[in-house]
Amino acid sequence: MLSKGLLLILFVVRSLTLVGQSTDQYIFPIRPGEQNYLAGTMAELRGSHFHGGLDIKTGGRIGLPVHATSDGYISRIGISTGGYGHTLYLAHDDGYTSVYAHLDRFESNLEAYTLSRQYEKESYELRDFPSKDRFRFKKGDIIAYSGNTGSSTGPHLHFEIRDSNQRFLNPFLFGFDEVKDNLSPLLKKVAFICLDEKARINGAFGRFEFDVLKVNGEYTLRKPVRLSGKVGMEIYHYDNLNGTYHRNGIPTISYLIDDDTVFHQNKNSMSFGLNRHILVHMNYTMYRKARVKFNKLYIDDGNELDIYSNGDGRMDFDESRPYELKLYLTDNSNNISTLKYKVNTRKIVYPEVPNIRNFELLHNTLQYVSSDTLTTIFYSYRTAKNKPYFNRNGKYYYLWNLDRGLPDSIIGLTTSIRPSFYTTIPPGLDYSFYNSHFNIESTRKTLFDSLHLRFEKRYDSTMMLEEFAFINPYDPLKSNAKITLKPDAVYGPEAQVFRKNGKRLSFIGGIQNTDGSFEFSARDLGTFTISYDSIPPEISPISWSNPSMRFRILDDLSGIKSYRSTVDGEFLIMYFDAKKGILTAKPKVPNKKLTGEFVLQVEDNANNIIEIRRQL
Repeated sequence: MLSKGLLLILFVVRSLTLVGQSTDQYIFPIRPGEQNYLAGTMAELRGSHFHGGLDIKTGGRIGLPVHATSDGYISRIGISTGGYGHTLYLAHDDGYTSVYAHLDRFESNLEAYTLSRQYEKESYELRDFPSKDRFRFKKGDIIAYSGNTGSSTGPHLHFEIRDSNQRFLNPFLFGFDEVKDNLSPLLKKVAFICLDEKARINGAFGRFEFDVLKVNGEYTLRKPVRLSGKVGMEIYHYDNLNGTYHRNGIPTISYLIDDDTVFHQNKNSMSFGLNRHILVHMNYTMYRKARVKFNKLYIDDGNELDIYSNGDGRMDFDESRPYELKLYLTDNSNNISTLKYKVNTRKIVYPEVPNIRNFELLHNTLQYVSSDTLTTIFYSYRTAKNKPYFNRNGKYYYLWNLDRGLPDSIIGLTTSIRPSFYTTIPPGLDYSFYNSHFNIESTRKTLFDSLHLRFEKRYDSTMMLEEFAFINPYDPLKSNAKITLKPDAVYGPEAQVFRKNGKRLSFIGGIQNTDGSFEFSARDLGTFTISYDSIPPEISPISWSNPSMRFRILDDLSGIKSYRSTVDGEFLIMYFDAKKGILTAKPKVPNKKLTGEFVLQVEDNANNIIEIRRQL
């Protein structure tokens, strides 16, 4: 008899196949009918978002013909210096929309129309919505040519298919045999994490990683594991495709305990509006520390993604009995990898040792290490004696549930820990906290989970800068928090807020209030400072060849805010390659030489302006 987990996998595979068969009117947008290669797949884990479609390789070249995947009309045209760059949205008669991004140029009629709209608006950046009957294409028609515009890190075509609600759909649901894959997904590591203070992994509290090995075609763990209490599982995995080295995403994962599915994720359809929830879908702390993306197999607090079913993955383990854990990883070509392992079957002689130097916060539990056999916690004008739960090699490990209160200090005979907690900000509420150094205000949409805010006011004597350090680098925010800095020094009206990372400053901006405080919004915490940028941008001519003049523009502190060029007072579009910092003139009448006085003005975010002039 098939297990419940395998039945579920077969159902998903069969569903994917049926959808693909019902939409065979779609063709591959690059070299249809020929083998293609991918650099990215749908819902692949990126640093701050899920990847929305396929990244189709173009052999390092630009200018490959891009074909309409099905009949439809151009519903939207996008031109931007970052993001998707030059983009087309093709609405289809069946209600779906295909998206083609990082394009070099459009089909000639579309290109001419786009240029005219840019001149009408006197803007390189463009969002335009042509009428439904303006640009209609048949399946297979060339609508554009591949490129490397926007935030692309190399020439390729980014290709998406969206439903009528603009949800991302896995393009492989629509067939596309041009991509070959007979390789099973790769499982590289497994991690277990304690989800409350009573949980233990091999006798210790924390998060612990375990190596895997493959035996007779199935993955297993290299060492014994004992679990007790509420424990979650995380995995580091990826999928290789034939003929390419890229680490692609895996859409379907099932986690079973004793043949009961306790967690299932299917990323064949995803909401664009919930893209930032990737920060709680993966282990954000490990990504920031080691740049490794561990997929959580449990639904963490604040995670609103609708890709999960069959439980939340938060298993409460009884250490006195064994459990069989199974994982099924299914890629876009229905290749399946399996992990099977039994926990709680062997006694642990040497418990795991938490890898902490001083203290760390895991969910709502503070763990700290000391050489003392007893410590005192000072919190909320009270004190509490705290005993270690575990010791190893003369080190004693302690736990403290922050629901009892935020520690001001932790003292022992040889121990003095000051965690710098200021307040706990709850999620789902409008909340404000004020003190002499800063204010912070959040809305009900700001946080995924409770934020135990830590802060230190410091001074960098080398750079002569005040530092406002919010020491929560691994606590992601869902949306902006409003922050007000209250400096000790007095600053001139040109001062601005910057993010400080070591000696590097990056521009934030903000508003200086009449009382000398600085107000701004931020979606990531960190260290902020107040400084000046009095140096204007630089303009370096690359070519004065008329009419395609080229210039390199640069601003090394606050960054480029805007640029504008004219010839005898008439607006001239400059196409901007932000990756290279190069502006290229594009006249209203292609290839027609320009005559008159050319003026190029560039402004940075601190309102410094530079201008060059030349008679053409």
